[in-house]
Amino acid sequence: MSFMFEVLYQSPSDRRREAVISDRIGQFGGRLSYREEPDVVGAGPVSLTYEFGDLQVAHQAASSLRAQGEHVEGPVDYGE
Repeated sequence: MSFMFEVLYQSPSDRRREAVISDRIGQFGGRLSYREEPDVVGAGPVSLTYEFGDLQVAHQAASSLRAQGEHVEGPVDYGE
């Protein structure tokens, strides 16, 4: 079973910020499984979806990002 959460931040895209987030998530064993850009006019957030094999670890990773001020939704069951 997989678990996921989303990290959202306001556009424009910031690849450096995303690399820092992904490095942090990698320390928990999570991986980036989906990235969504804002719409064509640039309105809306950039959305990064991270996947985990363990719900408790996903909660720990999400808490770690929240402590750094990131907006995190989830974790939830990814569904199989």
